[in-house]
Amino acid sequence: MQCVSPSTVVAGLLALCLPLAAAAQQADTTVSAQIFINASQLDRDGRATADEGLALDLKRTFITVDHRFNQNWSAQVTTDVQWLRNSDVSDLWLRHAYLQRSFGKGSWLRLGNAPTPWIQQESAREGYRYVDAGLIARTKMGAPADYGVHGQYARGDFTYAASVVTGGGFQKPRLGRRADIEARVGWVPLKGVELAVGGYRGTRAQDAGERTREHTAQRWNAMASWVGERSRVGAQYFRAEDWTRVVKPGSDDQRGWSGWASYQLSPQYALFTRHEETRMSLDIDPRTRERYSMVGVEWKPNKHLRLSAVGKQVRQETAKSRLESHEAGLWAQLAF
Repeated sequence: MQCVSPSTVVAGLLALCLPLAAAAQQADTTVSAQIFINASQLDRDGRATADEGLALDLKRTFITVDHRFNQNWSAQVTTDVQWLRNSDVSDLWLRHAYLQRSFGKGSWLRLGNAPTPWIQQESAREGYRYVDAGLIARTKMGAPADYGVHGQYARGDFTYAASVVTGGGFQKPRLGRRADIEARVGWVPLKGVELAVGGYRGTRAQDAGERTREHTAQRWNAMASWVGERSRVGAQYFRAEDWTRVVKPGSDDQRGWSGWASYQLSPQYALFTRHEETRMSLDIDPRTRERYSMVGVEWKPNKHLRLSAVGKQVRQETAKSRLESHEAGLWAQLAF
């Protein structure tokens, strides 16, 4: 089969999104798009891999259709296209598809494939999702969207969110033998400050079919963050039990934390950085550890484009190996 270049895909998506957006200037329906793309040089020390070198990645392409039936009822559908180095163009998913009933500002109920409580807010507080996903999403300790029933209730300085979901995520929907539950509580004691705790419990749909459940996956989260007019500062922590051992014998725990900061030098320029450390096998292979660091400078020439020059370093250690990777290049977000 003949391959199509990422640049051709981007051009085609832009040609599709622009007329759709122009045609949807109605009071009840809107069409929008976000494209995450980067060109970077990736080098690994300690092991040769096929994804090394200079490449163009189409990390995400979201095309969203929002429709409002009336003051209380609305619906959203979002498609998601991904093309990473050495992957097929067939990575096309339905990221969101839900019906929403609103109950006032900040309170709603959603039925279908919708964002999960923790990862959506994780990305919003950190602010640089187009460069890399946050701690929980990047380490695959949770899914950013899933099929089920999702609710949020806001009262005063508190926001309560919960989801009862399949646990399979939006990329490979499947049903386990029971539903999973994720919840989050956020408190805003001061303007711009949020303190949040959350948790997850279930089988992640790993016990589908004839597979036997050995353990129940659990995850606990805590986050503190401040978003000001020109600055963002935050940190989060998670601990988990048996996240990767649902259908495997032998228990195992996971831990991790992340810290980030950014400063807006001017309306067009900003500096940002992030550091993470995770231990994904405290019991079976306690020497397993990953350290992730990222620093960048962002340029925003207009409301449609965000462009960042970024450097990243990832160090991975196990009982048997050590791998260090370095990546530098340009990351961009196009929004229409």
